[in-house]
Amino acid sequence: MVKIAFISDIHSNLEALERVLEDIKKEKVSKIFCLGDLVGYGPNPNEVIEKIKNENIISVMGNYDDAVGFEKTSCGCSYNPGRETEVGDESLFWTIKVTSKDNKEFLKSLPKKLSLEIESVKILLVHGSPLNHLLEYVKPSTDPERLKLIAKSVEEDIIVNGHTHLVMAKHLYRKTILNPGSVGRTKNGKPGATYLILEIDEGVFSYRFKFVEYDVKKTVEKIVKVGLPIELATVLALGSAYSMGPSKNSKNNLGVFKV
Repeated sequence: MVKIAFISDIHSNLEALERVLEDIKKEKVSKIFCLGDLVGYGPNPNEVIEKIKNENIISVMGNYDDAVGFEKTSCGCSYNPGRETEVGDESLFWTIKVTSKDNKEFLKSLPKKLSLEIESVKILLVHGSPLNHLLEYVKPSTDPERLKLIAKSVEEDIIVNGHTHLVMAKHLYRKTILNPGSVGRTKNGKPGATYLILEIDEGVFSYRFKFVEYDVKKTVEKIVKVGLPIELATVLALGSAYSMGPSKNSKNNLGVFKV
């Protein structure tokens, strides 16, 4: 039996990442994979990248990793016009400014997708979707016809993606699409971090989502101290405005399937 952890969308939140890694250590996993967006929004881009490198966590590229690594003028995010766009731009430009040259090179080197085979189970890792690696939002509300195209576009049994910050599990056309949510900027309506545990045993896989609390106040104080927009701190303090996602007492956050 192989146990794997998947994390995503850390967004420069060192406190959340460290707490999640502590929790993962208790799970005694064989390997940790990341679905991208190591940086952006938060106050510790360099520290997060160094932690990922030091822990030998294999990651695919997220849209923020791409934008910061290549010093782009946009992260490609789906912002609403006005203040939301302004906050996103301020976050991107600040992160580009403070991220070291070596760490930008690391971000640029990340693959846009990664295919694995573990005990006869094939897994595709991508930040957005197999059809748009960096930018497509695959949400619980995504049109079924679009999900059908995504599922049929890959030979892998499981697609693990990030980008939306929303925990998701979809099963269609003998494929499973999983999203671990976000470590550093959750959108489930509760301050904290989420990640995914996948267990594989002779072609049978099961999964569960985990919610972890961390020192949100410390991260918020850092955001204010470095001069990032206060709205970024508010999102962490509120856990965004979304009501869906895993909770400590959820009975609907796991599944068992056979390939």
